[in-house]
Order: sequence, then structure tokens, then C-alpha cells
Amino acid sequence: MKMKYGYIVKTMYFRELLRQAKKLYSWEQIRERTGIAPSTLSRYLHGRIIPSPERLDKLINILEEMVDIKELILSYLATDRYGYLNNQRIISDIGLLKFIAIKTSVKYGGMPDVVLSPATDGVPYATLVAEYLGTPLVIAKDRKEVGVQRHIEATVINEDGSVRTLYIARGLINKNYRVLIVDDVIRTGETHRALLQLVKRAGAIPIGIHVIVSVGERWRSLVEEHSITVDAIVQIGSRLGQG
Repeated sequence: MKMKYGYIVKTMYFRELLRQAKKLYSWEQIRERTGIAPSTLSRYLHGRIIPSPERLDKLINILEEMVDIKELILSYLATDRYGYLNNQRIISDIGLLKFIAIKTSVKYGGMPDVVLSPATDGVPYATLVAEYLGTPLVIAKDRKEVGVQRHIEATVINEDGSVRTLYIARGLINKNYRVLIVDDVIRTGETHRALLQLVKRAGAIPIGIHVIVSVGERWRSLVEEHSITVDAIVQIGSRLGQG
């Protein structure tokens, strides 16, 4: 990987990268590319031994050529008969989420003070990203927490015209905190617009919105309205298979 990061995180990333490679290739095919015996590769995968720093860098470079993260994510996506996106295979595969989250944490390392996520399917991924970044995780919920006296709130307008409210406990995001919004999918951007409102009402600074998948183009209005970057690993049309 291009950025430098801790050796421990690097070894974790290598193991998850090797795990994904093993889903796509046989041990013999991986041996042909790496020059490492299958028995040694297996011990790497199960954490029984760790490559030297020099060998680790070399292996990561080779395996990243073998595993295309975008193609991998696309292979996990499906649609139902009405054309709606089904990403359940992604959010239920902890190994895949770890792999993506570690790579994301390298990209954003040292930038956010806190990760913010809506209480949706994206929480497992956001949790891992926050873990590897070493930051707190704040979850915006559609109900007030019992026992919490003061909240910050923002309104979400749903596609059907209905309205719901998101809440975070006041004090979890402090003034001038740098906040990275993390989710699994962005479609209309309405939920993320509300999250941006929560950040700004807390007096904090949104540094970006990161998602695994963006769907369609409707969310792009956020970029102009809030001068915010929406960072999607994979971008697809309103129906899977479109650009």
C-alpha cells in the first residue's frame, strides 16, 4: 500500500487480503505469484507465523494485484426482482468488512477525531473503521436515548415524503471535532444531509462522507450544498450493472 502505517495493522491487513485471495485462487496459484509454499501461506493466514517486514511489503503488493477490491465488492452485490440493491452478503461478511475497513483507515489515518454513522446496516462497517482509526464512534438514532437529557437533532425527509428525526447525545461530538461520516450505502443522500446538520449543530467540522457503495446520482447534490467530499469505493447506477 502507498501509505505507511503501523506494522500490526499492516499484518492484519495482509491476513485479510490473503483471506480474500484464497477465496479467488488456489494455494498453488498464489504460490506461483508469490513464490511462497502453500504450507507457509496457510500459516500466515492462520496467524501462526508473520512475514518479515520486507517480505510483508512484497506480498501485499503482489496480493493487491490479484485482488481487485472494487470487483470483489461488486461480486457481493445483487438486486431483487424490483431492481433494489441487496448488499447483505457484504455487511454479513466480517472478514470482507475488516479488509475494507483497514484499507479505509489507512486512507483517513490521523484525520478524524470521531466517526459518525446512522443506525442502519452500515454500523458494523463504521465500527471497524473507527476501531482501526482509533477514534470514538457516534451512532445517530431515530429515537432519543432514555436517560440522556440533552440531544442534538436533525430531520430526514424520506422518499415517500414522510419525515423522521435523527438524534445524538449532546457532548459526544465536541466543538471543532473533525468528523468522518461512514455508512455502507448512499442513495438519495437525505440521511447523510441530516448527519451533516448534526455535525454542524455540534459546532464540529465534517471532513467527508465515506461509503462502500454509492447508488445513482441523487446524492451528488450534497457535494455542492455542503462542499463535502463523498468517497465511495464502488459507484453503481440506480440499478446494479449501470455505470
